[in-house]
Amino acid sequence: MLNIRYNDISSDTDKIVKSNIAQILLYMTQVKLSGKKMLNKTVKSIDGKDLGKIQNITPDYVELKHGSTHYFIPKLHIKEFDKEDLYVLQTKDEIKDKYERDDPPLKSEIQEGEQSGKGHAGYHEVIPFMAKEPDLQFKGKESGEILTIPWEDVIHKHVRTVDNEDIGDVDRMGNEFIVVRQGDVNIHLYYIPKQYITKYDGSSLWIDVTSGLVSPKFEREDEPTQEEIEMLLSEVPD
Repeated sequence: MLNIRYNDISSDTDKIVKSNIAQILLYMTQVKLSGKKMLNKTVKSIDGKDLGKIQNITPDYVELKHGSTHYFIPKLHIKEFDKEDLYVLQTKDEIKDKYERDDPPLKSEIQEGEQSGKGHAGYHEVIPFMAKEPDLQFKGKESGEILTIPWEDVIHKHVRTVDNEDIGDVDRMGNEFIVVRQGDVNIHLYYIPKQYITKYDGSSLWIDVTSGLVSPKFEREDEPTQEEIEMLLSEVPD
């Protein structure tokens, strides 16, 4: 049984909040959504107000955009899914006060956000917080050895092409590819099979592709199909 507390909610919004919680509970689901399905999903506050749509999901937070406003909300606060929307179990005023900003939060701010979310432990968590992702393994072009790098060391690192062009930062990692995000306003996502990686120097990953081929080969709105991955693997340079 869920233990719902209203101590921090003003009397003016109490009835609205209780009504929305009741509606959320009617549609509770144990299905965890994949990252690609969550992008562009609408997110609402517990008092039913629109917070915008999901623009990005990192190991630490979810980035929402509502017009020109950005919210960077710890994953721990993204809870229930009612078949259409995701919810943050805080009022919009609380969210604006804590999470509205132009730039991503610092690690210390994320940890503070985690602590403030522990009061909602009874709720199902839709987005796994700091879910373990696969480590990065690739064959070094110079050494010929298989190198293993913890995934958390690679997230947000630069990615460079064979002609030394920076094409963005590592956003997340799948079993067979890395996802590179380029741009802040006009965003491009590149799904690059790990076999294209040739070197890691501590600050950048290097891929064996020229900058002019990155977009036509790797840019997509959704994860590549298995057939597309196999086609890309067949084109990996020897």
